[in-house]
Amino acid sequence: MSKILGIDYGESKVGLAISDSDTKLAVPLEIIKNEELEDKIKYFIDKELVEKIVIGLPISLDGTDTEQTKVVREYISYLKENFKVEIIPQDERLSTKEASRTGHDDDVAAMYILQTYLDSKYG
Repeated sequence: MSKILGIDYGESKVGLAISDSDTKLAVPLEIIKNEELEDKIKYFIDKELVEKIVIGLPISLDGTDTEQTKVVREYISYLKENFKVEIIPQDERLSTKEASRTGHDDDVAAMYILQTYLDSKYG
């Protein structure tokens, strides 16, 4: 059973979520420091059989790129060059706001990002 890793990327902390290909339901995993991300990705690819990574792309409400959009696009390029899994950017507008509204943090934002992808793909 293949899995999909969801990432809410931040320069200091990163939220992670996961889903398997059967249930099509994202669940929050954890919040880690940015410098731990590469090791976590390797772990999930090797041990949890992750085949895809869905990473939130922070686009402004008017659809334009922000400074953080550029940072995330650079990280997406890094992921594509260094990992042999499919990397999928996902518009994350309102995911962090929704997570904050519910009293949660980056791991829940990652869950919203991943669930949005799953709903659009398998809906």
